[in-house]
Amino acid sequence: MRWLQTLHEQWMSARKRRVTAAVRPFRRDWEGLLDDAGVKSAEDRQTAQREAENSPLKLIPFKKKPRFIDKIEVPLESEAWLHEQFGTQTGAESQSKALAVVKRWAAQPHPLLPEVWSALCSRLEAEFAIPRALEPFRWLESERVDELLELLFQLTAREWPEGTLIRDASTQLGHGSKHLEAQQSFIERTLEQLFGRETPLESLGIQTSNSVLHFSGPLTLHFTDGTTHVTDALRYESTLPVAEIERAVSITTTAERLLSIENRKTTFLQLARADANRSTLIMSTSFPTQAVRCLLEKLPPDLPHHHFGDTDPAGFHILQKLRQAAVRPVLPFQMTFRDKEQSAPLTRTEKLTLDRLLSDPVMHDLHEALKSIQAAGRRGDFEQESLGPPPLNRWPFY
Repeated sequence: MRWLQTLHEQWMSARKRRVTAAVRPFRRDWEGLLDDAGVKSAEDRQTAQREAENSPLKLIPFKKKPRFIDKIEVPLESEAWLHEQFGTQTGAESQSKALAVVKRWAAQPHPLLPEVWSALCSRLEAEFAIPRALEPFRWLESERVDELLELLFQLTAREWPEGTLIRDASTQLGHGSKHLEAQQSFIERTLEQLFGRETPLESLGIQTSNSVLHFSGPLTLHFTDGTTHVTDALRYESTLPVAEIERAVSITTTAERLLSIENRKTTFLQLARADANRSTLIMSTSFPTQAVRCLLEKLPPDLPHHHFGDTDPAGFHILQKLRQAAVRPVLPFQMTFRDKEQSAPLTRTEKLTLDRLLSDPVMHDLHEALKSIQAAGRRGDFEQESLGPPPLNRWPFY
């Protein structure tokens, strides 16, 4: 019954996000419903009317033309019947199942990140209780929430050797070899929710095959056959796939310096637009991806490199990873600890991160900032965005 399927779809569109009981029955114009369902002939319309008359639904005739049907109604007492016909559930049931999934995963102790895992589950529970989605987690899709939390837990509950191929990681987790590749964009959004910053799979040590460089500024790729690829310097943001960067034998720039920026969605765009004279090659990176590493290897070794990141332990950890990957010194840019009394206290994981940073010789010049965070015992005013848009339209921007 095509008309009933169409009615169900329209009714679900109106009802599925409700977690409280409806107080009014759902009504739909009968002729419009048949048109939407593609029921065209008079014979098929008469058949549809007989089917509706023999169902728990209600047909309402025109007041002045009682022989003709005006509306079809889903009475409140018939909603359970309609759900049963199509195997669907109420919004309240969807919400309850999603909350049960989150509570089950919240009770699962995380071996490496107990505090951030607990914090994510608490946020999910709070958002689903409203109810509201926390992308890519949607309370209407409890099975998908379960699948994403399981993948996130599996990926973060172990240390991955640097350079682990994504297909190898997928099979080690018990999935098909291409499963993580198919889910990569969703996984990286869950990682962003877990860590509170853009976090590629490569930050876990898992090498992907579709790494992309996000940058702004003049860049020329030189190839073995003597050809070049000159990027469009007038655009605020450009992208290059890792395969194109790998194909180049060298990469040059007319910029005077390289500035890497942790936050791609705000700070990177603000500074890219502020660089009026295009004297700075600006790229976005959190933990250095394959594309970023490849670019760093092929740029001129004498090009100064500055990094602008958040000033919490994770932000300095990103700087540490960049220094370990770079072929030139990476200088901190605007990365002094800014204390803030009401900021979040350091988690156990962040305290361990600070200990590791302080023991690494490549971070020796930043001991003062790191010890300030340690002494304060809190994150401080750590986000790049707290500095606001750059007041200058050229280097050094602030």
